[in-house]
Amino acid sequence: MGGAGGTGVGNEALRALLEEAQISNAGLARAVISAAAREGTHLGTNATSVRRMLSGAQPRHPVPRLIATVLSRRLERQVRVTDCGFIDQEPTGEDPYDGLTCSGTLEGTLRTVVELSERDMRRRKLLLGSAFSVPAFAEPMVIALLVPPAQVRARAAGQRVGMADVQVLTEQVDHLIRLGFQFGSGRVREQAVALLNRQANQLLHGSYSEKIGTALLSGVAQVTRLAGFMAGDTGRDALAQRYYIQALDLAMRAGDRRYAAFGLATMSRMTVRIGENLPTEQDTVRHGRQAVALARAGLTITQGTATPALAAELHALEARGLALLGETYAARQAALSAERRYELVRPGDEPPWRLFYSESSLTADVAVCLRGIGETQQAITLGTTALQAVAPWKVRGRCIDQLDLALTHLRGRDWEQAVAYGRDALRSATDVTSTMITQRLRTLHRHLQPLRANSPHLRELDERLTTYFTHSARHH
Repeated sequence: MGGAGGTGVGNEALRALLEEAQISNAGLARAVISAAAREGTHLGTNATSVRRMLSGAQPRHPVPRLIATVLSRRLERQVRVTDCGFIDQEPTGEDPYDGLTCSGTLEGTLRTVVELSERDMRRRKLLLGSAFSVPAFAEPMVIALLVPPAQVRARAAGQRVGMADVQVLTEQVDHLIRLGFQFGSGRVREQAVALLNRQANQLLHGSYSEKIGTALLSGVAQVTRLAGFMAGDTGRDALAQRYYIQALDLAMRAGDRRYAAFGLATMSRMTVRIGENLPTEQDTVRHGRQAVALARAGLTITQGTATPALAAELHALEARGLALLGETYAARQAALSAERRYELVRPGDEPPWRLFYSESSLTADVAVCLRGIGETQQAITLGTTALQAVAPWKVRGRCIDQLDLALTHLRGRDWEQAVAYGRDALRSATDVTSTMITQRLRTLHRHLQPLRANSPHLRELDERLTTYFTHSARHH
């Protein structure tokens, strides 16, 4: 193996990990040799090599990474190279845990999720300010459509996982989703990321049957998607994109095609949201095409098993994407398909994770689509209906509906109503911690400013928004 020389100080971090893992010098050496052999690499590590490391020697690449891998499996948690007292000398280049691509194996995907969530927990501003990449969703979409995933295998080593553990996970996910809808993701995002890291580690290192492993994998896909949603809600679109890609991969590997379709719907929603606020027609069209492709892929991937609510959401997002493209007739047809599919919803027939997409959610989606194709009055009618029907505890959703109505009334040149809904949205925004809400308020402000001379009410709202942004900047 060879060392890179000693540091002159014993490696107490490695010593403590070996004691915790109850593994001898010779045992570690054998495990490292086996791990290297699985990668097609021959190493001559032995007990003497390990003693040198404990004395402070820095082993050469790839030994530090292999030691971290061995200890991670033994301790059933993620152990990094630096945790072992080594300098991380991995060759620079493409980041294997970047999250923008799908791994070829389940273990690789889980390690990506563990590493991504670890970085997220350690670095509060991870990828903040990084750009959303439209093409990045194309590869996972194609893989999900065309490449059948391998089945989950039972694991016999590690802490035992039962169905009760899976049920606890799904209950926690539902609870966090509700909190996010009520208070905004800023208050609960860290909890979601910590839950994801813990559960992905459990799946990577735990002991379970094939049935339990598949159910747990589906649960981890749900919390991964939730981490992505909350990242986007707090202004981290590039990070959200990475979580969404991994969530789709995990859902497909769990054989959960419906949830994979929901993952594609989430990708489509994110793409259309960003596309609706872009300055150039070329960028808007690019986002619209991708949003439509993602929504249609979601409909295809279910192989005819989509529930009415799921199919309705996918058609509604298809309609919003088509509206971005200016495809008026096709957008109307997709919106009509969405409404017809939702008419088939029956209480108790939808999975728990579908219950958060209600009839008011669908109506709001269709209203935004109609606004996009110039049918302003009908968009106002539907938007008002959606707002009146939104559940009282969905404060975040109510604020979005109010902002959508304010924008629609602006387009219809009804200044008084636009200002009324804008004021309501500002009041709702004070109760939620959501960067996405702030961004939507800025969108309203941008559309309002050229019109402020037309009405004292518009000038007043302009001033209120300016004050809100100034106050927000002081507290961030």
